[in-house]
Formats: sequence, structure tokens, C-alpha cells
Amino acid sequence: MNKENLIVAIHGDNSELGGRYNALASFSKALLEGFKQNGIKALTTKECFENKITPDLAIALNATGLPIWKDILEAGIPNIMWNTDSIFYQNFEIVQQFSSYKNFTLFNSSFEDTPAILHYLPNLVNGYIPGGTDLDFWKKQDVKKEYDITFFGSIDDYDSRIAQLKESMPDLVFKLMMDFCEVALSYPELSLWQIYQLFKKQIDLNLDVTQYVLLSKSISYIITYKQRVKMIQALKDFNLTIFGEGPWEKYISGNIKLVKGGDIRETVNLMNKSKITLHSNPFHLAGGIHDRVLNASAVETMVLTGLNRTLKRAFGDSIVFCDPVNYQDIAEKADFFLKNEDARQEKAQTASKIVKEKHKWSDRAKSILEIID
Repeated sequence: MNKENLIVAIHGDNSELGGRYNALASFSKALLEGFKQNGIKALTTKECFENKITPDLAIALNATGLPIWKDILEAGIPNIMWNTDSIFYQNFEIVQQFSSYKNFTLFNSSFEDTPAILHYLPNLVNGYIPGGTDLDFWKKQDVKKEYDITFFGSIDDYDSRIAQLKESMPDLVFKLMMDFCEVALSYPELSLWQIYQLFKKQIDLNLDVTQYVLLSKSISYIITYKQRVKMIQALKDFNLTIFGEGPWEKYISGNIKLVKGGDIRETVNLMNKSKITLHSNPFHLAGGIHDRVLNASAVETMVLTGLNRTLKRAFGDSIVFCDPVNYQDIAEKADFFLKNEDARQEKAQTASKIVKEKHKWSDRAKSILEIID
């Protein structure tokens, strides 16, 4: 079918509603606009339904529009589910439910999940596409950089999560999960699947899909939150501001300031006012590119993060990397770039150029078009 005749339907109502850090509806709207920028007629599925238009392709961010997926698939229309997290952490049951449809496709945001998907869902049509950023939303502002270092993200009480696991699981299962956590924190570049392969080789561990999903759901955020706290606490002597929810007070000390509440629209302004923003890649997004990095780079705020192969390939030296195990060098690097504005701006501007050239939602729409073509 010619590009000019193609009709793409995006699940969602084309609003900008959503949580502070999980603005899924904003993603849907930006993707729709991204297709339009590629010369494609793009509508919401709601608009298609109201105007009795049959699309050639439907796309959902996570489980958006789930109640009508079956009708779309049974009508012979391809339906893509683009999952923004690892499917083994979120939405696996949905993917499994629809994997039997030949016109159902999964786009996964975690590249390192690919071998696990091939193993547990061998018949599922799938591929990897990272998320994008909306340059109409994440704009550079002419404001003073009044925050030295910021972090945008929340945590739960991971000590309580661990206690709940211990209480609810057999001792051997709990110990195995804590061993996985220890390896993950000692070797932050390893994904869940890679750690599982190590255990499989050493102790002949074989997990069926239910056990693997349980493992992912049980420990992913324990690892993620511990890693966040470790990174931030290594900067306790700096003027660091956390914008996020959860019991941060339990885990942080020193000069660190916590600001709760707010909306994603405020985050654009706060990110613009940051000299340096921190990133700690979620454990369940191994091999993926988090929107926090894209958004910060879009507004020309320098990103400081633990060493990450995927980000290194995508951004080179425009992002500042530090030791991701114990963050022994993060204070030195933060101090250098706070004192050297020109060097900091050079990093931020280079990263911004990369984002604007390669990581817009219109770039992701173009990738989807190339795949389906």
C-alpha cells in the first residue's frame, strides 16, 4: 500500500493526561503527531470508530485501548503493542493472551528482553524500538539554572518489599531472589535474563515462564530503588534536589532536598532550571533508553548516570558516565561539571543535537513504517 493511502490508528483519546512520570497519554499523542510529520494519515481509534474509518494499522502504548484489540485483530487489522517497560515486569499476561494472533506484534522497549521473549514466546512477532521525546513539549527555556543537581523519580519502601517477599515465599525461593538482587547490584550492566543464564549454568536453575515473570515482578523495583538510593546518597554533600514521591526520607541524608507533588508540565520547567540531572536506568529497562535521558537532553540539561552500554552507543561522550557499582567517582565528576559551565554546556548541547536528529517520536514513527513496509 502506498504511504499516501495508509491510515494509522493510535489507541488513546489524544489528550495530555497522565501521571507525573508516566505520561502514557502524552506518548500516544506525540506518536500520532509523529506519524503525521511523516506524511501519514493518523487518527485515534476513537476518531476512526466515530467516523466509520477502517485503519490499516493500530498501535497501542502498553495496554491502551485493550477492550477493542480483539475486534481489531479479528477484523484482520494488524495491532502493535508497544510496551514501555519490560513485558516480564508489566503486561506479560496481555502479551501472552494475544500472541496467538498472527497480526499481533510486540515492540519491546527493553532490548535485553529479546532472548527471553524468543525463549518463552517463540511464536510472537516482536522487535525492539526505544521510546522517543516530544520536542514540542520538551523545549529549552531561557531560564536561570538555579538547581545544581536534580533527580526526577520516585521510590517505594524496598525494605518493606523485601520483608513481604520473605514472609510470603519459601526460604529457598526468597534466598534465590536476594541472590539475584545481589548480582544485579554488583554487576549493573547485566539484565535479568543474563543473570538467570549465570544461575542456570552454575546451579542448573530452570525457570518456567510463570516463575520467570514472578521473579521479574518481585525484584525489579527492589534493584531499581536500591540503585537510585546508592547513586543519590553518593552526592549527599551536594545541593541535590529530588522531585518525586515515596519514603525518600528513610534512605537519604546530608544536603539532599526532597520536593513532592507536581505535574509533568512543571517538570519541563524544573529540568530546564537544572545544571545537572541524574539518571539511574531501571533494572527492567535493560538495553533501553529511558525518556528521562531524552527529555533532559532535549532541553539541554547535562545528564550524569552510571555507565550504560546502550546510552554510550547512542550518545557517546555527550552524557557523563560514572562507576555504576559504588559511584566512587560521581562526586568528583559532579563537582567538575558544576564548576566548568562551558564543558557542561558542550555536553548538553551535543546530546540535544543527537536527540533532535535521532530520537523524536517522528523518528520512531518512521522506524515503524520501515518495519511494516
